[in-house]
Amino acid sequence: MKRLVLVLLLLPASARAADMTGAFSILARDPATSEMAVAAFSHAPACGNLVPWVQAGVGAIATQGEANPSFGPRGLAMLRDGVRVDMVVDSLMRSDPGAMRRQIAALDRRGNPAGFSGLELVNWSGGMLDSNLAVQGNCMRDNVALQAIYDTLVADSSGRPVAERLLDGLAMADRHRADWRGARSAVLLVGRVNAQRPEDASRYIYLRVDDDPDPLGKLIALYRSWRASHLVASYLDYAAWYRREGSPPRAARDSVRAVEAVSAALADQALGAPALNAMAWALAQRGTMLDQAWSAIARARKAEPKSTEFTDTAAEVRWRQGKQAEAIALLEEAHKAVPTDEYIAARLETLRKAAPGAAAQARLKKS
Repeated sequence: MKRLVLVLLLLPASARAADMTGAFSILARDPATSEMAVAAFSHAPACGNLVPWVQAGVGAIATQGEANPSFGPRGLAMLRDGVRVDMVVDSLMRSDPGAMRRQIAALDRRGNPAGFSGLELVNWSGGMLDSNLAVQGNCMRDNVALQAIYDTLVADSSGRPVAERLLDGLAMADRHRADWRGARSAVLLVGRVNAQRPEDASRYIYLRVDDDPDPLGKLIALYRSWRASHLVASYLDYAAWYRREGSPPRAARDSVRAVEAVSAALADQALGAPALNAMAWALAQRGTMLDQAWSAIARARKAEPKSTEFTDTAAEVRWRQGKQAEAIALLEEAHKAVPTDEYIAARLETLRKAAPGAAAQARLKKS
């Protein structure tokens, strides 16, 4: 595919005395999955509430500077109607009396980019555009961070999930002090198209840290937890969906990502017990990677040994492994600990009835 020519949106601008919300953001589209993503950080609190707007299959928008959050839904509506992405940005800026204090970047569903940086933004402000990529910021000392992140993202041919590449880009921007004042909030928003899960188009991944001295560190930790507790299941479900749709290569890619995510979770000693439990349950329910599921739930139970929720997951894993007696013993242990837990009591009764030989024993009792 022919690459687009690199575009520099704006040369350094003079600082205004007034403070601005500011932001540094990256927009990207993954051609392999059609995922659309926005990652951003800002010195201002809660940039995740204003900057990122995504609808997979339509486009992605970041609105920053003195952000005009109406640009998000209005821009996506125009992209949905087939308006060319550069005309979308032009229309938004022409309709706004405060355009010179705004910054916007957009990608359409094919990854075509457009952007604008107003002349009244603080300090050095500008952006770089390419196929499937837009990098922009304001409140910067110079364009060094922008150029470094752009070069790194363009050169990345690892095939890793777009969310992970963008988080690496944000971490690099933070190290370069892309916002000279430092970051206080950060966000990652990813959309993915699936006819059976329309909610994924705008909320496949939505993680944000609204006010923290280390928002990037917290955001990356949140992503690791989300990857274990939600993305493992999503990867497996997408792989199954692609197989049904007759797309083996795409199914294989998501299957590999599921395996990699499970391995990363098991290697992450800082990962919390709830995330490990959720991952173990997802694997057990889908009947796959059961040994890894057991390793995960064993760690979770060691961290929180009194949790009947975790004991229930352990029983499910053992049942799927064909260890029915051990599964029942685990639920009996939980039921003894909390005899008033109606869910555990019902699960125990269900497994007892489903256990091998249960039907024969029932007939003997009747006779």
